[in-house]
Amino acid sequence: MLKAHQELQQIQREAAAVAELPIAQLTALMANINRDPKQGKPFSTEQFCFYREAPEPEGLSPETAAVALALRHEGRCPPLVIAAWPQVLEAATEATRLPEVRALVSDDEAVWVLAPRWEAGNIRGGLVAVRGRHAGEMELHELDRPLIRHRLRLPDRPGFGWLEADLLLVAAS
Repeated sequence: MLKAHQELQQIQREAAAVAELPIAQLTALMANINRDPKQGKPFSTEQFCFYREAPEPEGLSPETAAVALALRHEGRCPPLVIAAWPQVLEAATEATRLPEVRALVSDDEAVWVLAPRWEAGNIRGGLVAVRGRHAGEMELHELDRPLIRHRLRLPDRPGFGWLEADLLLVAAS
């Protein structure tokens, strides 16, 4: 009985996903008409589909893996990243170019954001490595240009250090 109920819910969810597709296309069109072209990529239809099944995260991006490998070669890789080394090697490709900003790092090197990408005023980290217990507002500087600084808000996570891929860090005011 429970299995039949779960299958019915799945069928209803798939029907709702199909029914919302035309509305999502119109919403994406309206959002792209009114967006600032300087603010990154255009919106996709999938961003406005609420009933569609979310794809499983694919792990680390090739850019993040390239940054981790480059930092390891230079002897500057944060030790916590070694815990994700199998994922780094799996994501690595030969043709990947390093991003313009390879990493953001705190002054005490306890917080690292590898391969950051800007989304509006916020930053999405390809891999965020935090050693110790840090949360709240932090000031990070670019690894290769230490005079360029960013104030970001780190989420509070349990434990004494953590790794997280594809984390959105909100800019602090």
